[in-house]
Amino acid sequence: MTAQQMKSLAMLAPWLAVMTGGSVMAFCPGQPTSRLSTTVLSSKQNDSRRSFLSKTLSTLPYVIPISANAASVPVQRAVGAAEEKCREEGNCLEKFDLDGAVGWSWGAKERCDASDPLCGADGQLREEALSGQSVPAKDSDLEITDVVELTLKIGTGSNSDTQTMKIGLYGNRCPELVKEMTDMCGRTGIITSKDLLLGSPVKLGQGGSVTYMFPDERLEFGVSSQKIAYARSMRLAKAPDEFVPQSRPSGKRLETVRGEQSSRKHDVAGLISVPKDGIGYGGGLLPGKDDEAYASAFQVTAKAMPEMDKEGRKVIGQILDSKSMDVLARIAGSPTRKMTPLQVGGTPLSKVIVGDCSIYSAADLVAKE
Repeated sequence: MTAQQMKSLAMLAPWLAVMTGGSVMAFCPGQPTSRLSTTVLSSKQNDSRRSFLSKTLSTLPYVIPISANAASVPVQRAVGAAEEKCREEGNCLEKFDLDGAVGWSWGAKERCDASDPLCGADGQLREEALSGQSVPAKDSDLEITDVVELTLKIGTGSNSDTQTMKIGLYGNRCPELVKEMTDMCGRTGIITSKDLLLGSPVKLGQGGSVTYMFPDERLEFGVSSQKIAYARSMRLAKAPDEFVPQSRPSGKRLETVRGEQSSRKHDVAGLISVPKDGIGYGGGLLPGKDDEAYASAFQVTAKAMPEMDKEGRKVIGQILDSKSMDVLARIAGSPTRKMTPLQVGGTPLSKVIVGDCSIYSAADLVAKE
């Protein structure tokens, strides 16, 4: 057995030890640790378990190519730049990057690299960049009161680039919903409790990103974890145990938001939509968990989405210019990370981070012009 084979088996040893010790732990990569589940096996199942392990170990070289160097495996390109790098370095198993270790191909072996701006959701390389749809037309009673500029960092490392998305908000039609948006995008952030021993406002410009997307349909923006966002802002490995995340809005503020109606239908691309109960109620990875309460703060339509009307979501604004619509089309048309082949949406394979979020009064902008 080669040194690399021994190293690979050593990495699998904890899994095998758990199985032989009387229980099997089911683990789903990319999911919260709270979704781990343990199934206890009775002693009567020992024989069948040993048989299973024997067969598994005997076929291991065929399941995971354990060569002296993972880069020597016949090339079936990994999901993106990170997987390709680990294959070159031969440390995919150490990083638990199974796509890179096994050489599984999302979208077939000829698929494009997710970090490429021309890489489509189907894994095929486009001949030219996508053009956005027309800027949403609006009725005369839909006045833009506030303008939000999102500075988006698409990709990581040397493959990243920065784009801007300009959004206008209908402050006269849904003032409380718009205030939640401007609070989250502004310097103050969303604060639902000022009496925390150690807490921090929820800010889109501090830990915000595209947290989920349905390709060519809608993008979801939010802060996936308040603890992680705080730790990164303070340059810490993790948030202190005393840190308490902001809870969802409640009381009179929640009642007021619930009473506001959507300013228009979800009938075109480029509309800004919030949950029916406002920002903080879009659902998180674990419903009811405050740390992830703002993971789905708002969504942006990439096409007409009448089903969002049925969901009770409310339109509070729109994209303002054609360049921003092009940025929307590019992100919405990029590949997502999927846990199963039938999964429709997912997190972007090429990360989209909110580097900055600025708020301007529409009146001030007109005065400057």
